[in-house]
Amino acid sequence: MTIKTNAPLPIKVETGLKYSWCSCGFSQAMPLCDNSHRELSHKKSFKFIAEETGTIHLCGCSETQSPPYCDNSNNCRRS
Repeated sequence: MTIKTNAPLPIKVETGLKYSWCSCGFSQAMPLCDNSHRELSHKKSFKFIAEETGTIHLCGCSETQSPPYCDNSNNCRRS
């Protein structure tokens, strides 16, 4: 079962730390990867390093063409 949503999801990040965005939608820790894809999907996580400390919003539907950020590919509701 996928845990996707049609809204960007907020996460707190710290400058210089590495994060893995879920690109398959199977993660129980959406929008971050928990490695569920290894058994359920051929997709791999998208790794990125936070440029500054704060809250960012990552794509919750995994349909973006601009990972890990939402680009409204799936008509996401923006808050």
